[in-house]
Amino acid sequence: MKRNHLWLLLMLFAMGACSNKQSESQANAANVETVTLEDLAPASGPKMWKGRTVDRNEAPEKEPLQNQQNSTIKIIRTGNISLESKKIEQSKANLDALVKKYNAYYEQEFTNNNNDFTSYNLTIRVPSNVLDNFLNALEKGEDKITNKNFSADDVSIEYYDIESRLKSKRAFLERYQNMVSSAKNVKDLLEIQEQIRKLQEEIDSSEATMRNLSNQVNYSTITINLFEYQANLPMGSNSFWVKIKDSLTFGWNMIQTIALGIISLWPIWMIVVLVAWAIQRIRKTRKAKKSNPQY
Repeated sequence: MKRNHLWLLLMLFAMGACSNKQSESQANAANVETVTLEDLAPASGPKMWKGRTVDRNEAPEKEPLQNQQNSTIKIIRTGNISLESKKIEQSKANLDALVKKYNAYYEQEFTNNNNDFTSYNLTIRVPSNVLDNFLNALEKGEDKITNKNFSADDVSIEYYDIESRLKSKRAFLERYQNMVSSAKNVKDLLEIQEQIRKLQEEIDSSEATMRNLSNQVNYSTITINLFEYQANLPMGSNSFWVKIKDSLTFGWNMIQTIALGIISLWPIWMIVVLVAWAIQRIRKTRKAKKSNPQY
């Protein structure tokens, strides 16, 4: 009986020891798995982020519908207007005053001036929140609107998509920067730095795109063609004397052109003179022979 009890105790002790080893092995495996998921992010491929696999190229999570509805709509407004003026310099001065009043500015300005037509081709950037007021003031002016064309482009989806992806890229950039100090060898360090470089380039490009979109949204673009025909001037005005002056100038230029053309043909004139002289010489010789046969 004592031997049976002894064997039973030994078997229970062995089973307990095996159970403890198995528990310790599972605990160690769990610890190793936790470190791998949270701390050991590879330099390329899917990234381990907060206990789950995340690819830095994956699409960002969609915002709640309420947040999307509360976001400001991003509209780019552009337009073209043609204005016919009877006093173009006065019209240009009035337009300058409007630009100053509404804190707008000229992005481009071209002038075309000839005998029958004078025009200003202007590209104006107007703050979007006062664009309607600017257009109303323009329409109330004395100039005649001969053409008007405006369009509105909704870039909200593009803008907020770039903004969301930019936040994600900044988060990944910060994580890679924190991994620099924990690199175990030169190879890992170079791979981390390469990822940082690529992310920084993508962030810079996205920021530039967002700045460009914001500028176009905040400032609408208007192209104005302001023009005046000289026919709008009354008869007997300076236009008559201008036409006389132009006619005299045209005649004098024609005389100069003809004179220069004649001078440029001097080789031909020289040949003609030589031929004429030779013919005259031959004629004199023949007359001399006829008058004096012995000659």
